[in-house]
Amino acid sequence: MSKISDSKIFYLLVFVSTFSFNTAVDSKDENLSRIDGSELEEKIANMDLTELEKFATENNPLYLKEKTNIGSARGDVITSSLYYNPVLAIQQQFIGASRNSGTGLPETYAILQQPIDINGVIPQRKKVALQDFQVSLANFSDFDRIFRLRIRQNYWSFLYLTELIRYQEEFIENYNDLLELTKFRSDKGDISYLEYERIELERIQLEREYKNTRINRAQVGNQLRVLIGIQNPQTVLKFKGRLEFQSTKELKLDLNDYSIENRPDLLALQFKENRERLNVELKKREAVPVLTIGGEVMNKGPENFMGVYASIPLPVNNRNQGEILKAEEIAKGARLNVESKRIEIQSEILTAKRELAVREEQLLEYRKINLLEKNKGVQEKSRLAYIRGASNLVTFLEAERNYLTVLRTYYELIYLYYNSIDIFRAAIGKLNEESTSGQKNTGIKE
Repeated sequence: MSKISDSKIFYLLVFVSTFSFNTAVDSKDENLSRIDGSELEEKIANMDLTELEKFATENNPLYLKEKTNIGSARGDVITSSLYYNPVLAIQQQFIGASRNSGTGLPETYAILQQPIDINGVIPQRKKVALQDFQVSLANFSDFDRIFRLRIRQNYWSFLYLTELIRYQEEFIENYNDLLELTKFRSDKGDISYLEYERIELERIQLEREYKNTRINRAQVGNQLRVLIGIQNPQTVLKFKGRLEFQSTKELKLDLNDYSIENRPDLLALQFKENRERLNVELKKREAVPVLTIGGEVMNKGPENFMGVYASIPLPVNNRNQGEILKAEEIAKGARLNVESKRIEIQSEILTAKRELAVREEQLLEYRKINLLEKNKGVQEKSRLAYIRGASNLVTFLEAERNYLTVLRTYYELIYLYYNSIDIFRAAIGKLNEESTSGQKNTGIKE
């Protein structure tokens, strides 16, 4: 009785967990149809990166669909743990076999037979299914890792392009003022009209770059909408944060504190290796035939009898040799896949670590020399010198281009720096941890 009770409790727990999971998914689907509204833009604008990820994992249909694979794996575990069904056969004989034979007294047979697992096939099959379930959990964790990385990469790209647009708008506005002043001076004859035309051509070039930047941001915004799970393509994405450099020390990120065992794709391959190893044992156990025992009752007029019987196939020809060999070779391949993935992960982590160190070193050097303030000061001095007539047009335009180039390079480097941080954290399998994710330590300044 204790075994029966334990199995019933197991099935009940799995059923309740599956039912609650499906109910949660259904409720998420209902919420998904209601996320678009007038307050959606303001809601997203006030989110930090962690909240944005949480919002995406609750509303993205692809993410929710991936979760259903876990429920499917639960169903496989239940199926694998079920015992063989008994067989009931009833036979009634009342028609003669030929025209000249009489029916005689009617005969009634009742047979009940039960297959018996004499070699532990069902418990072993359940172990294999449980490893499959662990594989599905690890695969979902790996999908979650890549999903969050894509959100973060597009988020940093969106902030970077927003910074460029902000400076380009300011720059074009200043250029228009300068263009009016140059036209006024050329009309007076103080300078050549050729200088006015050259500045006009420079302004056209700046506007072209500005429009291209807006197009790029629109493309990134579209990818973010899809990842977040926003159904309305007209929803405008606005984030109140701005890029600001913070070192790994300020972010409390230790580049040497990691273990490749945290990678979910490696865990998935390890569980798969265990699954294939257990599957070899399963195939060996399945080589032993299933024993069937039964009982029968016969009634024919005054004759009545009961009996029992047992049957088992003789493993003379088919002893599951091919399936066993196949399972052994698959297990060898699974073990090699684990070793190959270890080498790949170690190389990936080392590459990400080196890239992050190089980008941080550059930004620390820029912070040390106070790059942005120096760049702004040089640009203002060059502009004033040209307005006063103390420098020529070639020198002025060169200084303006240098100013924009430095700004673009600086913010691109910050974008690539935070992108490399997320790539490193994804490589060590810690991207979804909240220890280094909040508004105060993600490199975002409001």
